Amino acid sequence: MVVTNAPAADENGSKEGTARSFIAASEILVNPDIARVYTDILLNQPTTNSSIERRLDLAGSTTSMRVGKLKNLDIVEDVSSGKESQLRTDSLFLPVGEGETRILFDPLTIAAYGASGEVSEIELFLDRHGKAKLLMAVEQTRAYLSGEVTRRGAADRLNVDEIEAISITQALEPIIALFVKAGLIDDSFEHDVHDRKIRNTPYVFEQE
Repeated sequence: MVVTNAPAADENGSKEGTARSFIAASEILVNPDIARVYTDILLNQPTTNSSIERRLDLAGSTTSMRVGKLKNLDIVEDVSSGKESQLRTDSLFLPVGEGETRILFDPLTIAAYGASGEVSEIELFLDRHGKAKLLMAVEQTRAYLSGEVTRRGAADRLNVDEIEAISITQALEPIIALFVKAGLIDDSFEHDVHDRKIRNTPYVFEQE
């Protein structure tokens, strides 16, 4: 069964769903290549192995291995009724903490991590600050795009210098804009992201 939008554990039996989400997120967030394939399926589902190969420029055996890993984690399933497997997934949410300290591992976080092997600015930020700070950078980039904070304000909130904040927010902006274009999030932008930048992300959204 695919893990879908798992809420925090409650008396109605969502503990298992939360545990599945935790395990899946833990596995995905140690391998950016797996995270990138998950994101591609989420953006283009239902899709096939051969389509993933083409979009991400992967060998067939590599694609099969990464898709198999996602299937083993119960977050990708085969819904095919024809000759080639049709793959689908759902948005994976993992809330951590309560109140003002609550954070959310979500598909956008996974996409940002998955892009680290393709986008040098994200890779460098990860090397310097780690995954937790990258999650915060995604949040602050969304806040910047919506007009809630300036880039300098984002730098202060991230506790990094302004040049570094500019670099990481600019690298994350087109990925966030692509998720809006795909209807996966409903952010409203105060600052536009040019289509050319969106096309240059390490992801492809074909179902327009």
